[in-house]
Amino acid sequence: MDVPVPRFDRQAPRPVVVRSAMAGLFLLGGLISLLGAFLPVWMYHLHFDLATAGDYFLALALGLFSASLVSPGARDKLGARGLLLVSCILSGACLLILAPIPSPAGMIFPFIGLGFAAGLLTTGISWLLLSPLTPSIVPILASLGGLFFGGGALFVVLLFRIGVHTFTAPNILALAALLPATLALLHMHRAAPFEEAPAGYPLPANRSEVQYPLAGLLYLALSVQSGNEWMVGGWLCIYLIRRLGVSVETALSLLAVYWVALTLGKLLGPRLRWDSRAFRLPLAGTGTALFGCLLLLSTTGVGGALVGVICLGAGLGAVAPCILGCVWERFPHARPGLFHGLFSLSVIVGMLAPWSIGHLAHAWVIQSAIWAVVFGILLVFVLQSAILLEFRLAARAQHPRGGAAAAGR
Repeated sequence: MDVPVPRFDRQAPRPVVVRSAMAGLFLLGGLISLLGAFLPVWMYHLHFDLATAGDYFLALALGLFSASLVSPGARDKLGARGLLLVSCILSGACLLILAPIPSPAGMIFPFIGLGFAAGLLTTGISWLLLSPLTPSIVPILASLGGLFFGGGALFVVLLFRIGVHTFTAPNILALAALLPATLALLHMHRAAPFEEAPAGYPLPANRSEVQYPLAGLLYLALSVQSGNEWMVGGWLCIYLIRRLGVSVETALSLLAVYWVALTLGKLLGPRLRWDSRAFRLPLAGTGTALFGCLLLLSTTGVGGALVGVICLGAGLGAVAPCILGCVWERFPHARPGLFHGLFSLSVIVGMLAPWSIGHLAHAWVIQSAIWAVVFGILLVFVLQSAILLEFRLAARAQHPRGGAAAAGR
């Protein structure tokens, strides 16, 4: 006899919870995109090689991993409000500590702290949003979350772009610290309480929710997709400066265009996904992203780089909702911890990709950054095709006559 999978009664989260989670996603986007804007500016302030720059991404990943180990206990002691407050204070303090450090090696430890703050923030956001989700509001909150995450990334990039000649590099970091400080003040004065943690959080207890190999494919697809996004966001400026010889201002402007294109792709992707057959959007997104990589590898001017950045960002953004939609369709009644694990692991593992690019580009050429993105895009397409094929076979097994039509939608 089949054992019924426990289901959680979910509803729309309260407005105060949504506002707090979106503010956290705004800050998380800023922290994730920081190195992409920080490195080209800081290389004029301090001299370090590409391998050292890659190690900063590893420091962020170590901080994220450390936070994943202690966040369950911190969540129980501090609650959602305290977790978000601590992450804001810690990230602001690390930015202020990072500003006056004169040694490239000494910057490793503040970046570990920033990664730890981002990990706590990820846990707090997951706690606030994942437990009350219902299928009807998933596309809405996913689009809203993508908008605020991309907005935070764009804010940090534009801050460095505007201040690159107006302020010194340490002063720009001090200005960036105002963002988490402002959010910390908002959390301190927020009177409305947050929801209690759902039962069974943070890890799923039922093995049927992590079936092999489908759950492994979903984990891997999300991680590689995150790695693709972080690789472009982290190394695009340095690639454009070294490959095309553009100025720091132009490189930061193109990086801002990338984050806009990526965010718009994630916003439009869910609508296109519901209105098209399953394989069309991944194929279109993959083709567009590969065309953008081809332009970046072959162009010799800023115009071709601009078109390539737009295509690459929009293509990657269109692929992301397909993977998230597969996760929700396959596990619509899973415990919240499953989604928290998917989200956290994709962020941590995805940050390892730009770390490897730093050492690869240092040993070889800077074009290896784009070639690694090409490989990642193709790998995501293969993984997603396997996932969609499993969906189609499962639908045919359940509905022998109409399953093929249902699975192709």
